[in-house]
Parts: sequence; C-alpha cells; structure tokens
Amino acid sequence: INQRGKGLDPMDLMKNMILLFIIGIILLLHSCATESSIKDTFLLQPTDTYLNFPIDEDTRLPKYCLWTFEDAGKEYLAFPNGGKEILFYDIESESLLKKSEYMFEGVDGVGYIHSFAITDFDHIYIPSMNEPIIYETDTTSRIRTKIRYGKTDKGLHLLPTEFCINSPMIILGDHFYISQYRNRGLGEKCLTESPRGVMIDRITEKGIITPLKYIIPVENMQDAHLLTSGDGGSVCFDGENLVYSYELIDTVYTLSTDFSVIKKYPAKSKFIEETKFEVVRNATLEQKLKRICELPIYGNIIYDKYRDVYYRFTFPEVEMDKEKSYLDIFHSGRKQFSIIILDKNMNIVGETLFPEYTYNPNLVFIRKDGLYLSISHVKRLDFDENTLRFQKIELVEM
Repeated sequence: INQRGKGLDPMDLMKNMILLFIIGIILLLHSCATESSIKDTFLLQPTDTYLNFPIDEDTRLPKYCLWTFEDAGKEYLAFPNGGKEILFYDIESESLLKKSEYMFEGVDGVGYIHSFAITDFDHIYIPSMNEPIIYETDTTSRIRTKIRYGKTDKGLHLLPTEFCINSPMIILGDHFYISQYRNRGLGEKCLTESPRGVMIDRITEKGIITPLKYIIPVENMQDAHLLTSGDGGSVCFDGENLVYSYELIDTVYTLSTDFSVIKKYPAKSKFIEETKFEVVRNATLEQKLKRICELPIYGNIIYDKYRDVYYRFTFPEVEMDKEKSYLDIFHSGRKQFSIIILDKNMNIVGETLFPEYTYNPNLVFIRKDGLYLSISHVKRLDFDENTLRFQKIELVEM
C-alpha cells in the first residue's frame, strides 16, 4: 500500500514483475552453468596407444570375462576359451604365455568355464554353472578345494553365479561375493524378493544374501523371462563398498560389505531420456536380439582405483539396420554407448559418447596408465578375428 492508501501503480507492478522475471532467468542460467561445470569436468579421450594379442585358430575371441592381475611384479591378461581352458597373456610383450585346460567331468571336472576370478597363477576360482560350487585351482588345472554354498543361514537355496559379462565374482579376503539370478525357489516372491547377490564365507561355506533385491518396474510381471531388456545389472568393488548399477534405473547404489549401510546416488545419462523394456511374444530370436540392441539401458559399472573414479556404461536408444546376425552385434557391444564418469563422492563429473560400431564395451580393463577398451568390434572395417585388440583411453580434465 502506498502513502495515499491506494494499491501499487500498474506501471510499478509491471516493472517489479519484469525485474523478478529477469532475476529468475539470471538465477536459472547461473544454476545451469554451475551444473554444467560440475558434470563436464572430465572426458575420456582415445590415444595412439594400442595392445594387440594374437588369437590362434584354436581360440575364439572372448565375449566377456577379462581379468588382469599381477604376479611377481608383472601384469597379465586372462580369459576363458571354449568353456574348457583359460588363456594367459603377458601384457608387456603382448604374447600368449600359457593355456590351462581343465577337465569337464569326473572328480577333477569343473564343468563348462563361463567365468572365473583370479588373484595370481596359484589362485584361480572357477564357479560352476550347474551347482553352487566354487573350485579353487591353479594353472596346473588341479582342484585344491571345492567351496559349496548351497543354502543361506535362513535356508534359502542359492544359485550358481551369474554370467561374468556384468557381475564378476569378487574376492574379499576369506569371502566371495557372487551375483544371483532371479531365484525361482521364492515362488510368487521371485520378482520382488530375489537378492542381487550373496556373500560367502569360504571357511564355513555359509552365505548371507544382500538386502538389495532385483528391481522390476512392472507389478505382477509373469512373463519377465520375455523382457527384451531385463532387470539385471552390474556390481563392482571400490575397496570399501559394493557398487551397483541396475539396467533400468538411473540411480547407483552402494552397499557396505557387512550389508548394513545402503546409499543411493543419482547417475542419469544425458543420452538416455528414459530406460525402456518390452515383452516380445511370437518373435524370432533375431527379432528379440534386434530389440535388445536398440533399447536404452545402463550397462557395467567399474571402478578405476588409479584415478579414484567410476565408469558407468550406458546404451542410448538406437535404430538398427538389417544385419546378418544381431547376436554378433550384441556380443560386440551393440551399436553405440557412452561412459558416465563419477568421482569418489559419486558426483557425475563427465560423460563421453563413443562413435558407433567402433569399440566393444564388453571387453575392458584398467591399468595404471589408463582405461583400455577393446576395438574388436565385428562391424569395424579393420576387424580381425585373429587379434584381440585394445586402445588406451585417457581420463582428461577439461
């Protein structure tokens, strides 16, 4: 009210509204600039450094499950071949060092080798695909110990470990962490109560399931096995916590190793507006694979201990052309992906989109000098099935 007891003059009111509007725009621009400066601090930049590992005629290019480890001060690369052996390469010389072949059946049999974990040449751990057993062995293929983890302390029957493409077995001193599939033994609660993983005491062979469950964004989904993009995810270990990335959820979760503390952090890709899934009926396998390669999801999350950051792989929505084999495209890491960079406090500090049909994000490892991404993609013009190739990617501050 002014001194004459009347309302504000219409011109003064309009001036105030314009002033408030301008202030609001300034604050919004400042907020966006601040957000952009936080999120775009780092990028991943390809270098001219390559590694080339020869693949002989008896070896298939790996589709997943790469391990690097040190033994006597040297670095080595290992991966399974054909379900029956593990190959070891000297990273420095880029040469095949050894093939360790394992028995499939019998007392010393380990079954089909789909994944494994390794700390050195004397400690290799192979999880069974068919039974809840982990075989402790070495490069001589001799089984030292069979670690059985059939039930939890509450009587839940556990499952063989999940495929290594997203969730490798993690060695934590005298414990193993392994991921779990959706547990059909839970009946109607399978879709809501299946644990994401289990911590196994290798001495007592007892398991404790995670408080984190599978997350399915549809209630009472009875046809979950038909989802073209599923309810799975990825897990890594950063030295203190287990870190989870779900396929269909923007959020990243951390879980303490005693399972007592759960935290969650926003980690949305700027290239994914919204994740999607579909239930496809009456479709061929190739048609389903095509949709899997097209739909937007989140992939692996891995920890870079040398730079104290996390890399969350994402797959934006794409359109696929007619292909001879969508399975080959899927095994090569789909068409396009990006990598979200998260700092030690789980803040997004950058995201890099990689060119189409150039890298294979299923095959990746980290060294002191950088991140190594496979360039063995079936759609590359220089693709060579006789060489497993990697290119060094550097984390660069902008």
